[in-house]
Amino acid sequence: MKNLLKLHGDKKSIVRLIQFLPLICFISMCSLSKERAPIKPPSLDKFQMSQVFEDFQIIGEGTDFLTIKCDMPQTLPPECHTYALVLDEDGYPLRKISGYTYDPRLKGRNHTWFYFFLYDPRKTPHFPKQSNYIKFIVVEGKNIAMEHTVKIQKTWSAKNRVKIFDLPSPPDHISGYVLLRDYTFLAKGDFRKPRGYYVEGTLAGHKGKWTHFIPLSDIQGEGEPGPEHILSVDQGWLELTTGRTHSMKEAVAPQEPYVEGWWDGKGHFHPRPVKVHGLD
Repeated sequence: MKNLLKLHGDKKSIVRLIQFLPLICFISMCSLSKERAPIKPPSLDKFQMSQVFEDFQIIGEGTDFLTIKCDMPQTLPPECHTYALVLDEDGYPLRKISGYTYDPRLKGRNHTWFYFFLYDPRKTPHFPKQSNYIKFIVVEGKNIAMEHTVKIQKTWSAKNRVKIFDLPSPPDHISGYVLLRDYTFLAKGDFRKPRGYYVEGTLAGHKGKWTHFIPLSDIQGEGEPGPEHILSVDQGWLELTTGRTHSMKEAVAPQEPYVEGWWDGKGHFHPRPVKVHGLD
């Protein structure tokens, strides 16, 4: 008799368990969904970043370089990268000034440095010596997420001697590319990418002035599209180390490494053949 009563009680318990089973499953699923819910990544706060750029600090300056610092927010999305360009009074990037972003990895600080430097060993006569703005650019993934321009005037020099007002300055050796069309150097961390024909290598100098280029590759890239027939004004060669140019009419021998070619009516150099002579 007792066994029958126990069996009857077990059946009631099983029935009740079956009745509550859907509720138990629902509660379990809700609990798992909360545990597995992905953590929402931080989004870019454009207002906050604009304030960060407005509050930049100059931490190094000389006649041929400028170093500035920004205190970045800890919540900046990891896929975001920052760049900066030096602009003239009309808002165009200065050709002879390149730059790149640098993380000093200071413990407990989220600082970002921006290095800018002048490379003009030929002392281009028409080079504008005054810059008026710096444009900060935030790239998220492959797209430009925001741009912010601040006013900062600076006089740049291409004289033989450089004067340092404060440190740090960019390093003595900087990797990048020389554009053959006008012997402009772009650092590898520059927001702008090389176009046309270019040579990869290292810029070299000492204490805030960069005096020569060390080519490490043959000519790369492709000729920029243009008119089918471009008037050749002169022929000669471009010496890669210093950027000096010589006409075929001059009674001098080229200094290796060099590139043969011709100049069009705008003064742009076109290599022919597409080859660096004397490259080690």
